Amino acid sequence: MQATRGSVIIAAVTATHQWGTQPEMFGPRHEHRLAMIVREVDKLPRGARILDGAVGLGQLAVRMEKRGYRVIGIDYAFEAALHVRRTSSVPAVVGDLTRMPFRDGSFEAMTTGETLEHLDDDASAAREIGRVLENEGRVIATVPAMQSLWSASDDYYEHRRRYARSQLADLFRRAGLDIVKARFWGFPVVLAYDTLFLLPMNKRRARRKVDEDGALKSVARAGRSRFLISAVRAVFAIDTVFGWLPFGPGLILVATKSDERRAQRRLAPLARNRRSP
Repeated sequence: MQATRGSVIIAAVTATHQWGTQPEMFGPRHEHRLAMIVREVDKLPRGARILDGAVGLGQLAVRMEKRGYRVIGIDYAFEAALHVRRTSSVPAVVGDLTRMPFRDGSFEAMTTGETLEHLDDDASAAREIGRVLENEGRVIATVPAMQSLWSASDDYYEHRRRYARSQLADLFRRAGLDIVKARFWGFPVVLAYDTLFLLPMNKRRARRKVDEDGALKSVARAGRSRFLISAVRAVFAIDTVFGWLPFGPGLILVATKSDERRAQRRLAPLARNRRSP
């Protein structure tokens, strides 16, 4: 399964929650993370071809398109691709990140937010990302960080793993990419938000439907308040003071695709290490 993002609009397709329920319940965190990705995207030349996977409800894809980028979305969920095609001008296709229906070197960049942790075979997805990027193309990825922070929220979201920074960087190095940055984010404020607010809400949502629970409906309404989202995001900004610490609930990675010869030279030591007893 690949992650999707958005408000409640489609019938249930997973065992634990309805497709597209999350951001309605925790809009500030979602918006905060999208803003980090967009800041990295803005470093690309306008008009660049960008693949967004998994596209979810298309919030990120639409924002990038409005900023002058040529965006295509891909998602494993048919409902996600259909919704994006119906509600925006962003083209979206149904596809598997481990076997994408695009030619080699089709894109100048790819964004993937909170998706790799849902995949059984994240290494194949990283290789596919490298394949569809042109030489010097860039990937911007976010994932949940630190297995020690695993909680009932990860069970609810159907995560397969949380990542160490070295683990995420090695995943893309082995796919032939050069790491530009791999840094933690979200300590201490977002982590406190996750622990004190999201975790109890997710435990509640695992047992009850949103439309049948007054407290959950109240939280959902609050999550649609632009003023509240902006206020909470302003508090999240405190975390930038602590961005140098090697700790946090999330990781953002930026990597570029090497030309083939440079990639082979860099990967050779990794291959020798794997062969060593």
